[in-house]
Amino acid sequence: MSKHYVRAPRMSARQYVTTGFTGAAMVGIGVLLAAPPGTPAPITAEVQLASTGYALSPPDLDCGPLPGCGLFGGAGSPTPTALAAAISPSQLPPLIGPGGWLIGDGLDADPATCTAPCNGGNGGLLWGNGGAGALGGSGGNAGLLFGNGGAGGNGVAAVYDETTGALVSAATAGGSGGNAGLFGTGGNGGNGGSDLQSVLSVDPLDATGAAAGNGGRGGLLGGNGGSGGQGGDAISLTGNATGGAAGAGGGAVIGDAGDGGVGGFAEAHDLGGTATGGNGGAGGQTVVGTGGDGGMAGYASANGGSGTGGTPGNGGSAVLVGSGGAGGRGGDSYNSLPADDQGSADVTGVAGGTGGSGGLLGGNGGTGGEGGFAFSQNGNATGGAGGSGGGASNGTGGSGGVGGAGSSEGTGTTATGGAGGHGTGTFIGSGGAGGDGGNSNSTSGPSQGGAGGTGANGGLGGNGGAGGTGGDATGGGTNTGGTGGAGGAGGAGGSSGASGDNGSP
Repeated sequence: MSKHYVRAPRMSARQYVTTGFTGAAMVGIGVLLAAPPGTPAPITAEVQLASTGYALSPPDLDCGPLPGCGLFGGAGSPTPTALAAAISPSQLPPLIGPGGWLIGDGLDADPATCTAPCNGGNGGLLWGNGGAGALGGSGGNAGLLFGNGGAGGNGVAAVYDETTGALVSAATAGGSGGNAGLFGTGGNGGNGGSDLQSVLSVDPLDATGAAAGNGGRGGLLGGNGGSGGQGGDAISLTGNATGGAAGAGGGAVIGDAGDGGVGGFAEAHDLGGTATGGNGGAGGQTVVGTGGDGGMAGYASANGGSGTGGTPGNGGSAVLVGSGGAGGRGGDSYNSLPADDQGSADVTGVAGGTGGSGGLLGGNGGTGGEGGFAFSQNGNATGGAGGSGGGASNGTGGSGGVGGAGSSEGTGTTATGGAGGHGTGTFIGSGGAGGDGGNSNSTSGPSQGGAGGTGANGGLGGNGGAGGTGGDATGGGTNTGGTGGAGGAGGAGGSSGASGDNGSP
């Protein structure tokens, strides 16, 4: 008689792990269900303290929105009443729902209850969005699996005495955006607080806009980065002014990176003051996706003084696959100083930001940013140069940015447009085109349009980039259009790029 053996089915490692987690979860649920509904009586024990030199401090009533944040007073010691309340079931965060520790959105910070930056609550352990920050607090992070990062809180504006114009409190910075988990979008950075004077002070008083927060990171397996916040603006009535720096865009792994924020503007209204615009934020980087655009810089103007625009942010790059982000626009500059032998009244605009690089396996380079506008009331003015395009390995190189315009009003002063940015080459593909030159205008002196940028050489099988067109020149004096840029040479099997046209006088 033959024997028949029945082989039991074998379990895979995944089934063992799944069974283990499931069993642990069921045991945990059983413990929760078996717990009596009433609150157990507190257990007390006599403990002799090693030191009795300090009494327990009262609870801090000025507290953020999250439960348990007032456990410690100014001396860092827990009070018995706060400790008892903390272990009360009614005070524990819920399992699921708003503020839930397992699944749920983090709580938003409440500006009405904050006297300092308050951070947003984190999302649930597994799933949930981060809460928004307040008064410059950071946004909460998302849950491990799914959820978006919380927005950073905006900074607080500067406060002045309405009678004397004296500074009561300075502007504060914006908070950073929260990060996403595996899937989700990073939170946007908060704006920096502005410093805007409206009452003349007795003594000279500078104004400074606060910096903005950076954008949060996108999900590790999918999701876009958050945008950087805007820098705070600044207006000074009796001193110098400085705009706040913008926040950088958040990075991403598989998704588009966040754009950089815009820099704050600056205005100095007192005679002879100095103004400096805020810098733009850098675009975020990504592995697979599109790099973030660089942020535009803030402008700067001064009454009878010198104003210098801020530096723009560069475009973010893609590491493996995707296109680079565009460079930011340079800040505009206004100079009102009187003419002298040292050229103090002359001004040159700020160059545009550089475009980000395309991915190593495929993607185009980002376009260079536009140069900043330049104006001089009593001297020569030259627009900012356009930014260079971003490079590429297997794609089209980035085009150069447009040159900024130049304008002068003084007798016999010269205005010159900014040069167009150069295109950038690539290993496989076509070269980037040169940017157009900036226009110019002089009330009574010579006017010279900006030169067009040079096109880049093509890579394997690609064409050379076209040259940029020269800028136009206008005004009451001699006007000369800018020279067009030369085209780039073609790669193997490609054609050369055309030269740009000259600008009109």
